[in-house]
Amino acid sequence: MNAHAINYDVATYLPSSIWPFKKGCAMTSGSALKKGCVAAFLGLALSLAAGPLPLTAQATDDMSEDMCAGEMVWMIGWCLDTVMPGDSVEVASLAAESNDRTHAGPFESINVPNATATRAFGINPQGDIVGSYTAAGRTHGYLLRAGEVTTIDYPGSSSTEAWGINARGDIIGRYTVTGRPGTLGFLLSRGRFTDVSIPSATGPGGKHVITLPTKIGASGEIVGCFHDANNLIDMFGYVQRDGDISTFALPSTLGPAAAMHNGITPGGSIVAGLVFPAPGRARGYLLANNVVTYLDGPGSVNTQAWDVNPDAVVVGQYDAGGRTHAFAYDENGFLTIDIPNSSMTVARGINPRGDIVGVYNDAAGAHGFVLTK
Repeated sequence: MNAHAINYDVATYLPSSIWPFKKGCAMTSGSALKKGCVAAFLGLALSLAAGPLPLTAQATDDMSEDMCAGEMVWMIGWCLDTVMPGDSVEVASLAAESNDRTHAGPFESINVPNATATRAFGINPQGDIVGSYTAAGRTHGYLLRAGEVTTIDYPGSSSTEAWGINARGDIIGRYTVTGRPGTLGFLLSRGRFTDVSIPSATGPGGKHVITLPTKIGASGEIVGCFHDANNLIDMFGYVQRDGDISTFALPSTLGPAAAMHNGITPGGSIVAGLVFPAPGRARGYLLANNVVTYLDGPGSVNTQAWDVNPDAVVVGQYDAGGRTHAFAYDENGFLTIDIPNSSMTVARGINPRGDIVGVYNDAAGAHGFVLTK
């Protein structure tokens, strides 16, 4: 496989460049924001006003010892089952930034029969959903199509999770093998499994300890991240096109690379992801034309972007008010998504129509969900 690095610039925090992906957000001659762009500015302005986060948290532990250590809890599906926020009350102050918006479509919980936990990570234009479920102590991937669940297990694996699916039905995900630390990546296309783990000259079996494919684009581009030590030191985002791998880095206070690519638009013009700039802090980002634009939730220092659709609608999560909220972000600003009676809600995928999938926890455990337009 060929590998090369991406050179990039960081977008300045001028109002004219805060959201270059939206229609109608250019500056007027009088330097006033056009209508519909104010919410985007407010969301970022709140994070800037908050200033840097004190470095009180410790770095993530070695991934070979604890798969759910530190911020990895958000990156491995079954780790989400353990998230226990201290408060399940929605934040009233978010009303101004989110414009009191609500999701107009129906909500459906996803629970695989006989599973103790179910999670939904990706959805394609046809509405096919992929994710993972845990039953009898083992985690399996699944495909939900037309109401029928098909289990996905990579051959010889000890656990499998399906994270992305495109219009062709190609599925990408992660798997683990007993006796080997970390995670590996797979592609399932036309009924055939292929290992797509990122190669390493020093890693076990010639591969990086951690490979986390997250989404697959319309033309087969795979995005995700890889690392060996932890997500604050050597975590690189990547785009994988057949045998070509483009790597991407954003630094943290502890190391040169702490970025993760999570979503990609058709043709690869926009990539959505997240960076951990310091222990206990996360920021979402969009990468377009080698320019990085950051995305911060209202009043939050922990925002993660997990997917983006062709209309540049971004979905993910942010922490505020003692809990984790899912969000959708477009030219109208943030739409906060909290499943009723949940203690945590995260969005992990969105398709071109705007259907959103993710995970929520409640007293009964972890569940997948789909919000349809």
